[in-house]
Amino acid sequence: MLSKILNARITMLIASLILAFILYVNATSTSVQNAGTATGGQVYSATLKNLPVNLSYNSNEYFITGYTSSATVYLTSYNQIKLNQQTTSDMRTFSLSANLTDLGVGTHRVPIKINNLPTALNAQVSPTEMSVTIEHKTTATMTISAVVNSSLIPAGYKVTSTTTSPQSVTVTAGTNSIKNIARIEAVLPTSADLHDDFTGTVNLIAVNKNGDIVPAILSKSSVTLTIKVDKTSSSS
Repeated sequence: MLSKILNARITMLIASLILAFILYVNATSTSVQNAGTATGGQVYSATLKNLPVNLSYNSNEYFITGYTSSATVYLTSYNQIKLNQQTTSDMRTFSLSANLTDLGVGTHRVPIKINNLPTALNAQVSPTEMSVTIEHKTTATMTISAVVNSSLIPAGYKVTSTTTSPQSVTVTAGTNSIKNIARIEAVLPTSADLHDDFTGTVNLIAVNKNGDIVPAILSKSSVTLTIKVDKTSSSS
């Protein structure tokens, strides 16, 4: 009987030693792997500037202004290959977004979120939130004004007429923003030569009474501007 008890104890001891050895080997292997891929590895980093922020909102009802359309993202990773992939726009899998769908009219601060970031990367976005003003959307038809800077008119010449085609556009903006639009300008570019009549395509902008640009969506981004010039009588 005594020998059976001793044999059982010896068997249990041997089994315990084998189990302890297996657990030790497994823990050591895991520790070595972690050291090579994490705490013991080199950390790589990259800074990505001017990444677009996608805004989610009801564009049929609302018009938004006063927001930052881009942000900077700081990336870090122990995996240089995956980090490099995210620095290339064609291979990038993550994106930035701000959700306005539950917000109403007014000025709000909303967080900028990073979506679909690979697990091998850490990221921080700057700024972490943005200010945005939400207005009800409205439209109006406005006449286009031709703008010719006097410095572009050569000595001995004068502008006799200016016309645009078309002569008006549809303007879409917020109900408050649209009240600040004083005119829609078709501005003659500084490269134009007014020693002769000018006809060309020029861009349109919506401005307030001080000449500052007002955010708006125009039915046409450019128009044809025609300027007639003539020599002054004193130059003939």
